[in-house]
Amino acid sequence: MRTVPQDAGETSRQVNNILRNLRGEHFRHSRNLQRVPASLPTPLHVNNLPTLPIGLIYPSAEDSRRNAVAPLAHHPSRPVWVAGPDPPRSWTTLSSPKIKEADLADMNSPAWREHALDLAFSPDNASVPSPGNCTSLRSLQMGEFPTLALLSLHVIRMECSGYELAEIRPHIPPHLCRVLMRHSAINCPLSQIELNAICGEEGHADGELVVVGPHAALRSDHFRRIHSSRESGLPGECAAEESTQWDSLTAQGSEPSSLFSLVLLSTPLTFALSDLPPTITCLTLVNIPKPVALQRLPLYCPLVSLLDLSYNSWLIPASGEKLLHDYPWTKLRYLKVLGLRGCRVTPLLLSQVNRGRWDDVHVIH
Repeated sequence: MRTVPQDAGETSRQVNNILRNLRGEHFRHSRNLQRVPASLPTPLHVNNLPTLPIGLIYPSAEDSRRNAVAPLAHHPSRPVWVAGPDPPRSWTTLSSPKIKEADLADMNSPAWREHALDLAFSPDNASVPSPGNCTSLRSLQMGEFPTLALLSLHVIRMECSGYELAEIRPHIPPHLCRVLMRHSAINCPLSQIELNAICGEEGHADGELVVVGPHAALRSDHFRRIHSSRESGLPGECAAEESTQWDSLTAQGSEPSSLFSLVLLSTPLTFALSDLPPTITCLTLVNIPKPVALQRLPLYCPLVSLLDLSYNSWLIPASGEKLLHDYPWTKLRYLKVLGLRGCRVTPLLLSQVNRGRWDDVHVIH
C-alpha cells in the first residue's frame, strides 16, 4: 500500500510534536530520579505584588490631614511618609567640625585667622584670581583629605628653614608659592625671613602678598624697593638671562606679575599709602593696631573692588564711625565688596556707601 505524500509544513509539525514529547518524557524521568514531587510548589515571593502597604505609598486625604495637624513627636524633622529608619548620623553630620566660639575669641588661633581672612581667600572673590584647587586650606587640621600639592607644600613648610626656602623657591611654580603663603597664613604664619624667601625679588607670590603679625611686618621701603628694582633692570640683561635660563620656571612668564592683592592681618602699617601700586584690586586691613589714614586711598589705588576693614578697634568708637561716615566712598568706583565685621554699620552708612552707584556694594558686617 502506497502512502499519500504529505506537504513540508505537516512534516515539520509532526517532528516538533515528537521532539516536545521526548523532552517531556526526559524531564519527568529526571524528576523521578531526583524524587521530586510531580506538582511544583507555589513560589514564596511574587514579583508583581507591591512590597509596601498601599497606605504608605498613597495615603488617604484623612490620614494626611491628621498627620499634618499632629506630626510624630519622635521624628519631628523627617518627612511623614518615609518608610524605614532614620539615616545614619554619618550621612547627616558635616565632615568638618564647626568652629567653636572659644577658638574665634583667640586671635592667635588658626580658626580665627581663617575666619578673618575669609573674604580675601574666598573662591567667590572675583577681584582675586583663584590660585588653583586649594579649597581646603585647613585640611590638615580639619580632618578633610588634602590635595597632593598641599601635602607637599606642608612638608616643605615644616621641614625647610627660611634660607632653605630661598634656595628651593625658584623651583616652585608661582601659583604654588601663593598657595603656600595662604596655607601658612592660616595654620603657621611665616616669619620675616620665610616671607622674604617665598616672595623673592618680586616682593609677592603670583600677585599676592599676605603678611600676618606679629610674626612678620613689611619694611617701610618694601614697595619702593620693588619699583626701583624693576626700573633699574636693563632690557639687554633680561634678554641675556632668559636666553641662558630658558628652561627655568622663572623664565616661563613673559614679564613679572603685578601686585593685585595685599592682605595685612594683625600687623602695623609701616609704609605710606602713596607707596602702594595702583594695580591693587583687593586690599585687606584686618586687626591693624593703629589707625590708618584711608582718605587718599582712592587716589593711589583706584581699582580696589574688595576692601576689608574688619576687626579694627580704632573703627569702633565714635571717631571711627565718623571716619566711615565721612569717607569719600563715591571715589571708589569699582568697589563691590566692603568688609566691616566687628564695626557698627548704620543705615546712613549704607546709603553713603551706595550713593551714586548702579549696583549696591555688598557690605559684610
